[in-house]
Amino acid sequence: MEFSEQELAFFKQLFSEQPLGSENVAGAGLSLRSHLPEYVAPLFDNPGLFMLAEVGHFELWFPLTLTLNENHDLQPQLGAPEICEAQGSHRSWRFDNPKDIVIKGESGLELPVVSLSSTGAVVDATKIDNPPQSAIANLILPKYDPLPLKLKKMRQQENFVAVTFVSNNNKSQLRQYLFEQHKTYFSHIYKSLTNAC
Repeated sequence: MEFSEQELAFFKQLFSEQPLGSENVAGAGLSLRSHLPEYVAPLFDNPGLFMLAEVGHFELWFPLTLTLNENHDLQPQLGAPEICEAQGSHRSWRFDNPKDIVIKGESGLELPVVSLSSTGAVVDATKIDNPPQSAIANLILPKYDPLPLKLKKMRQQENFVAVTFVSNNNKSQLRQYLFEQHKTYFSHIYKSLTNAC
């Protein structure tokens, strides 16, 4: 298939490092990326295309897949984004003080989550005398099936233990949950985007 000069110019613009169009919508920029920066690349299993939405002081990295529909038209599909804070050092957004989120151990013991990101959590380990260095557990999120995880203890301060998710086969479900919470918590940002369109 050959592309016209206009189509080639459009694709060149899509894959440039600059946001699409000459102006941003309400402070938001959109661009397509075929490579990811070091701070976000390890969080995705499959390399490919990504749409970067810069919203407020956040970067939302949406995995983008392109398929052909029954009419052989290109059908784009966005996955749940990785949300990064873009002020200071780039890191995954943390959902602090969530309600009804627990990490449930193999013994059935439930530990309340006090902060959650796509890469780890801080749990209230008051119920445990000596938290283990690693564990297999389920992350229990409201309205979601339990998400099996392998956890590694990173640090402990008093009864609060920070764990990282060493293995998580349900990354897209966790990202989807966090994206839903982000849209609720920062509804004013998302509302300003829809009003500007």
